[in-house]
Amino acid sequence: MSNTCPDRHHLTEVTSGLIKLKPLASLKAHVPSLDGEGCFAIEFKQGMTIEDALGMTGIPKVNVKFSVLVDNRRRKKDDVLQDGDVVTIMPLLAGG
Repeated sequence: MSNTCPDRHHLTEVTSGLIKLKPLASLKAHVPSLDGEGCFAIEFKQGMTIEDALGMTGIPKVNVKFSVLVDNRRRKKDDVLQDGDVVTIMPLLAGG
């Protein structure tokens, strides 16, 4: 079994109408349920933004900093998603 979500092209062929969210590290605890590849699928809706998709998870909007990649490219929360996108959510780390 692979440790990564399928890429966009594989998803569109097999699961049209879905977006996959892949929370990493501590953010996994805020998502209802993950599949065997660590992803959470949601229904795609035309015009859906990354922020809309994140709102369907339990990830807090306050005091949690993270970066978002869509199909392995960094994106902003107000960017519009496409059918079959894979959204990776990475917590930002700080150290001292």
